[in-house]
Amino acid sequence: MVEEFKSNHKNLEVTVFKQPFRLDGEQITFLLNGEIQEEIFGKIRGEVQQLLRRKLNNYSVSILSEIHEEAVPEGKRLYTSTDKLNYLLEKHAPLRELQRKFGLETDF
Repeated sequence: MVEEFKSNHKNLEVTVFKQPFRLDGEQITFLLNGEIQEEIFGKIRGEVQQLLRRKLNNYSVSILSEIHEEAVPEGKRLYTSTDKLNYLLEKHAPLRELQRKFGLETDF
């Protein structure tokens, strides 16, 4: 499913699929991080449910969503541009070279 959405350049939707989920019988519950992901999920819910039913050949499958803000650790929430940049610099070291080379700053 992820590959199908990626091939259609639906990257926001792909982030929803990468969230943890819970399986209870024939019910799949996606554990989302916030209202934005829930809004995205709401737009694609029907399409995803039909896709799952067809691929699994099980027309009783249903999907739901729940917001679990605690899924993102409190220390990991990034509010400012500087916080986001520092997080990305930790995660991707070559980014620091690009920042230096192009003189990129978060505060302007």
